[in-house]
Amino acid sequence: MAQAQAMRQAPREQGRGSTAGQSSRPTDWMVGWKPLFISCAIIMAANIFLWFWNYLYMFTAGLNSASVEFSRYYRSLFWGEVITLGIFTGIWFGWLIRTGRAMVGQPCERAEEVRRIAILWSLVGATSLTVYLMASFWPNWDGSWHQTMVRDTALTPTHIPMFYFFFPLSVTLAVGTYIYGRFRIPALYAREKGFPWSFFLLISAAVLECMTVAANEWGHSLWISEEIFSVPFHWPFVVYGWLASGMFAVWGETIIRLFEIEKAEEAATSDTSSFSRQAVTD
Repeated sequence: MAQAQAMRQAPREQGRGSTAGQSSRPTDWMVGWKPLFISCAIIMAANIFLWFWNYLYMFTAGLNSASVEFSRYYRSLFWGEVITLGIFTGIWFGWLIRTGRAMVGQPCERAEEVRRIAILWSLVGATSLTVYLMASFWPNWDGSWHQTMVRDTALTPTHIPMFYFFFPLSVTLAVGTYIYGRFRIPALYAREKGFPWSFFLLISAAVLECMTVAANEWGHSLWISEEIFSVPFHWPFVVYGWLASGMFAVWGETIIRLFEIEKAEEAATSDTSSFSRQAVTD
C-alpha cells in the first residue's frame, strides 16, 4: 500500500504522468518523441538560414575580411551565433540542473522512465543531426571554398557557420544530454554510478572537434595552405569520428534498461493477476 502511494506521488516532469488519463503513452509521437521533432526542426531551420545567408552574401561581402560589407554581414553573423548559443546554453543547462535536483531521490513510475528515455534518445538524435551537418555538408563546402578563394582570415563565410555555430552546438547538446540523463534516469546515470564511458566518448568527440579548429587554422596559416584532407593537422577529425560512435553506446545501454523495465512490468502484472485470483478464491 505504501509503495503504491509513493508511486502515485512520484514527480512527473512537465506535468505529464504515465498513467494520467491513459490516453497518451510515453512513446507516443507527441509525448516522448516531441523534443526530437522540435529540436531537429530548429537545427534544420538554423542550417537553412545559414545556407541562404551564404548563397546571398558570400561572393559579394565575404571575399575581403577588411571590407565594411564583411563586417556588416559576417562579423555580425559571427557575434550573433556566439551570443545566441551562449545564452541558450546557459539557460538550458540552468533549467536542467535546477529541475533535475528536485527529482533526486524521488520515486519514478516505470512508464515515466520510459518517456524520459525516449526524450534522451531525442536529444541524442538532435546531437546526431548536428554532427551530420557539421561533419558532412559544411566541411565539403569549406574545402571547395578554400581551394578556390584566398584564406585571409579564420572567419571565412564557411568557417563562421561550421566552426563557431555547429561545432560548439554539438558540445552543448552532448553535455546537456548527459545532464538530462544524470538527474532524470538515475538507474543508469546516477552520481554514485560514476561517469559513463558512453558520454565520455560522445562529449570528448565534440570537445576535440572544437579544439581541432585551432590546430587546423594554425596548420593552414603557417604550414600547408592547400585544403588537403590527409594533411597531419586534419588527422584529429578522424579521431573525432571514432569517438562520436559513443552515441551508439548511449542507445545500447538505454535499450538494456528498457528490457529491465519491461521485465519489471511483466512481473508486476503477474503478481497483480495472482493476487486477484487469490482474492476471488478466498
